Amino acid sequence: MLRLFKAIVLLTVSALSFNLSAEIYTWTDKNGKVHFSDKPTVSEKVTTITPKENNNIADAVTKNSQWQQDYNQSKQDKAEQSQKLAKQARENKGFCEQLKRRIAIINQGGRIYVMSAEGEREFKSEEQLKAEHKKAIQAYKQTCH
Repeated sequence: MLRLFKAIVLLTVSALSFNLSAEIYTWTDKNGKVHFSDKPTVSEKVTTITPKENNNIADAVTKNSQWQQDYNQSKQDKAEQSQKLAKQARENKGFCEQLKRRIAIINQGGRIYVMSAEGEREFKSEEQLKAEHKKAIQAYKQTCH
């Protein structure tokens, strides 16, 4: 039953498509208004217009066409940009985690030191810690939001 319905619809659509090449009639009435119709009128002087065929609708796009090359280049550029942003986000995430840990350590207070080249502890002063804290906060806001 479904096949029969599809066949009927296909035949109907193909029969109706032949009317697409019908002629167009135009005339001007006594008031100067221009009319267009697919059926001629007897009461007015009718001019027949035959639509022109446009055989240059669209050539198949080939791999070598300029449009296709531009499209492929744009697609590749977008993919590279996306990869670059993803890599930067991964790097920023690690950097942001380090900044968070550093800020948390400074906020805890206490004595903080770094190891010198000779292997000795060098304790930071309160002023150094405040400056480092401010710098870490600014870097976090700027990079990590």
